Amino acid sequence: MIRKNESSALLLLRRACIKLVSAELWVVGGMVIASIIYPRLLPAAVITAAFFWPLRWLATGRWSVRTPGDLAILLLLLMTAVSWRVTPLPQITHPQVYRLLSGIALYYTIVNTVNTRQGLHLLLWISSLGGLALALLAPFSVDWPLGKLAFIPAALYQSFSVLVADSVHPNVIAGTLALILPLTLAWLLFDWRELKAYEWAIGILSAASMSAVVLLSLSRGAWIASWLAALTLVVLRWKWGWIASALTLTAAASGVYWFGVERALEVLVASKTVGSLNGRLEVWIRSIDMILDFPFTGIGMGVFQPLADRLYPFLIFEPGKVFHAHNLFLQVAVDLGIPGLLAWVWILAVVIIQVVRTYRAGRSRHDSFIAALGAGLLCSQVALIAHGLTDAVTWGMVRPAPIVWALWGAAIAAAIQLHKTQTATLSE
Repeated sequence: MIRKNESSALLLLRRACIKLVSAELWVVGGMVIASIIYPRLLPAAVITAAFFWPLRWLATGRWSVRTPGDLAILLLLLMTAVSWRVTPLPQITHPQVYRLLSGIALYYTIVNTVNTRQGLHLLLWISSLGGLALALLAPFSVDWPLGKLAFIPAALYQSFSVLVADSVHPNVIAGTLALILPLTLAWLLFDWRELKAYEWAIGILSAASMSAVVLLSLSRGAWIASWLAALTLVVLRWKWGWIASALTLTAAASGVYWFGVERALEVLVASKTVGSLNGRLEVWIRSIDMILDFPFTGIGMGVFQPLADRLYPFLIFEPGKVFHAHNLFLQVAVDLGIPGLLAWVWILAVVIIQVVRTYRAGRSRHDSFIAALGAGLLCSQVALIAHGLTDAVTWGMVRPAPIVWALWGAAIAAAIQLHKTQTATLSE
C-alpha cells in the first residue's frame, strides 16, 4: 500500500513537472526580455532558467538535450567563472556575466522546448514580430545621429522624440536588427507560396520597418552587414544569384578603387565614437595589447574602458571616451582571454555548420520552410561576423546581447529536429 501511494505521488509530481516545463519557453523568454529592459532583473532571469533544469529532469529523465556546442559552452562558462574571479571591478563585470548566462540559458530553453515543426514556425513568427516591435519603438527610444545624408531629410530626424530615460545607441539597434532581418527576408523569399495573406503583410511590414531603421541609423557596419547578408541570401535563393552577387561585388570593388582605397576605408570605418581610421586602429592596437598581457584569463568582462584609461592610455582619445574594442572578436578575447575567444568561435562554427546542413536538407527535400529557416539563420551569422569586424554591440555590455544566443538556439533546435525526422524516415 505504501509503495502504491509512493508511485501515485511520483506520477502526480511528474505530471506537474511536465505541465510546468511546457511553459518554460514563455517564462524564461519573458524573463530574459524583461532583463533586457530592466537589467536589474538579470540575476532573476538566470535563477528562473536554472529552476527549470531539475523540473526537466523530473519530467523527462534528463537535464537537457545534448547539443553539438555543449563542450564549447562548458569552456565558455569556465572562462566566465574566471572573469568573475579576476575582475578588478566586480560591480561592472557581474551584470555582464549574468547577461551572458541569461543568453546561454535562453539557448538551452529553446533547444529543449522547440522540438516540432510548429515550434520552429513559431520562432520565425517571434523573430519577425520582435524585429517589427524594435523597429516601431526606435523613433522613441534611439538617440539618433546628428550627421545627415543628402538623401535623408533632416526634418525626419527632427520629428523623432526620445521618450525613454535610457536611450539606445543607433549602432546597437542597427546591429541587432541586422541579425533579425535575414530571417524575415528568407521567410518571404523561400516560403512565399505557403504564406497566407496576413503572414505576407506582417513579413513585408517587419522587413521594411527593420530596413528603414538600419538605414536611418547611419551605422555603416550594420549597412555592410545587411548588404552582405542580402547578397548571401540571393545566392542561396536563386541559381543565378551568384552572378548577381558577383556583379554587385565587382561594382563595389570598382567604386572603392575609383574612390581610393584609403578614402573608402576612412568613410567605412570612421564613426562618431572612434573618429577616423587612425582612431579605430589605435583602439584595436590597445585591445591586442590587453590580450597579450592577459591571454589566459582576460581582463574581466566590461572593464575595457577603465583599464584602458589607466594602463593603456590612448593618444587620440580623452579618458572615458572608448568603452569597448570596436571589434567583436577582440572584445571577447579581451573579456575572457584567448580560451574564451576559442570557445565562442567554436560555438559560432558549430552553428554555421548546422544551419548549412538545415538549408541543404530543405533544398534537397523541396521543403521551402526548412530551406528558409536554414538560409535565414546562415545569413544572420554572416551579418554577425561582418558587423563584428567593426563593432562589438552584440556582446557583453549591450542589453540585446542574448538575442545572438536565441538565434543560436533556434539553429541547433532546427538541426536536432531535422536529425530526428531523418532518423524516423530511415527506420520506416
